[in-house]
Amino acid sequence: MSLSPRRVLAPLLLVFALVAALLTAVPSAAVAAPSPVGPGTYEETSPALSYSGTWTSLGSSGSSGGAIRYSTVSTASASLTFTGGWITWYTWKSPNAGIVRVLIDGAEVARVDNYAKSSATAVIGYSAPVTPGSHTITIVGSGSKNTASGGRMTHLDSFVVTAEAVDPLDTTDIPRAADCPTATTTVTNAVELTAALKAAAPGSVIRLADGTYTGQFLLSASGTADRPIWICGSSKATLTTGAIDSGTALRVEQSSNVVLTGFTVARSLQGVMVKYSSRLVLSDLIVRDTGYEGIHLYALTTDSIVAHSVLGRTGSLDVAYGEGVYIGTSQRRWAEVTQGYADASDRNMIIANRFVQTGAEGIDAKEGTSDGIIADNSFEGVLAGSRSLGWVLVTGNGWSVTGNTGDTAVGNAYASMSWGDWGYDNDFRANTGRAGTSGYGVWVHDKTRGVTVACDNDIDAAGSGNTNVFCSA
Repeated sequence: MSLSPRRVLAPLLLVFALVAALLTAVPSAAVAAPSPVGPGTYEETSPALSYSGTWTSLGSSGSSGGAIRYSTVSTASASLTFTGGWITWYTWKSPNAGIVRVLIDGAEVARVDNYAKSSATAVIGYSAPVTPGSHTITIVGSGSKNTASGGRMTHLDSFVVTAEAVDPLDTTDIPRAADCPTATTTVTNAVELTAALKAAAPGSVIRLADGTYTGQFLLSASGTADRPIWICGSSKATLTTGAIDSGTALRVEQSSNVVLTGFTVARSLQGVMVKYSSRLVLSDLIVRDTGYEGIHLYALTTDSIVAHSVLGRTGSLDVAYGEGVYIGTSQRRWAEVTQGYADASDRNMIIANRFVQTGAEGIDAKEGTSDGIIADNSFEGVLAGSRSLGWVLVTGNGWSVTGNTGDTAVGNAYASMSWGDWGYDNDFRANTGRAGTSGYGVWVHDKTRGVTVACDNDIDAAGSGNTNVFCSA
C-alpha cells in the first residue's frame, strides 16, 4: 500500500557524475574483518566495512548517507561482520550494473540483477533473517550481467543490521504529551522542522509551535533508553502534505527510542509511516483526513506503541486502503518490502486509541506479525462504502485482543483471519460493542488454529451470534 522511496536519475546525468567521480577512485586493499558490529546502519564509508579491489565514491542525494561506492572490477568485494537478527543491503540500480553475488559466511545466498533502464537509489538488494550469532555478509560481482546492461558495476549504499528480539516496552508508563521535557529546539515552520529532524540526536526535544507545517518530513535518528528523542506539540500543530492524494506527512525510518506526541497529522495520502524501527511511542496524536492509512508500522518495526491517539476519516481517497493503524505488510508485498520474507513487525502494542469513521479496519495486524497487544481501543462507525472485515482484523500469530469496544461494524466486530502459516494462537478477551451487522461478534476464519475466544466477549446486535467457535474460559 505504501511505496518504497526511490529517486530516478537520468542516465545522462549518471554518466557525467561517474566521470567526475573517477578522479576520486582509490584501490581498497583487503583487510582483516573487524570485530562484529551490532544493530545499526553502516554507510559505505563506515570503518566497520572491509573492501577488496578498487571502489569509487559517488555523491548521491537519494542514498541513505548521501553517497555510494561502486566498482567496475568483477572481483571487488565489500563485507560487514555483524551480530543481529536480520541483514539488509541497500544498493543502486543503473543501466551499467551487473549481477551481484550475496554471500553469508562465505556461502552464496542470492544473485541480484541490479540493471535498470534508469538509475534508482534506495533500492534493497538483499534482506533476510539470520540465525543468532556472528555473521559476515559479502557482496561481490559475479562477472555476469543482464543482456541489456552496459557494464558489470557493483554498488554499495549501506548495510543495515536489525536487532534480534528485544524485551517489549513496559505498558505501565507510556510517555504522554504532558510528559514532554523542556525543548532543546522549538520550530515554527517547515524549514526549521526539517532541519531539526535532520539534526536530531539522543536527548533532542523538538517542540512544534502551533501552526501548519506543510511538507513530507523524515526522521531517521535514534535516541537511547535513557535519552530518547522527543517530538512534541499541541493538537494545533499540524503536519500535512496539503492534499489527501499526495505523499506521507511524516516518515520515521531506521530509528529507535523516539517519542512522537501531542500534535496533529492531517490532509495527506498517508499519515505516519514507520519502517525498520523499534521502541517508538506514538501517543496523544490526532491523525485524520488521510487518503489511505493513518499510522503504518511495517518493514520489521518492532516493540513500539501507538496509544491514547485519535484516528479519523482514514481512507478518504479510497476506503479499501483506509486502516486506522496498520501493522506489517500484506503477503502480496513481501517481495517488495522484505525480499519475500514475512514482515516480522512483532510485539507492537495498540492501546487506548479512539477510531472514528475509518475507511477499512480500525486496526489491521497482517500475516507475518506476532505477539502484539490490541487493548482498550474504541471504534465509532466507518466511512460510507467501507468493506471492513472488522473493527480489529488479525492475521498474524499470538496477538492479544482485549478490552476493546465499538459501535457500527460492517462485516464482523472482531476477526481472526488465516493465511499460510499465519492466523494461529490469537486470543480475544473481554471485548464488547454493538456491531449492528449480520456478521459475528468475534469471527474465526480457521477453527483449527488455536484461536481463543473467551466467554467474556460480549458483542450486541451481531446477527450471526457472538462468535463462530466455542468460547473459552
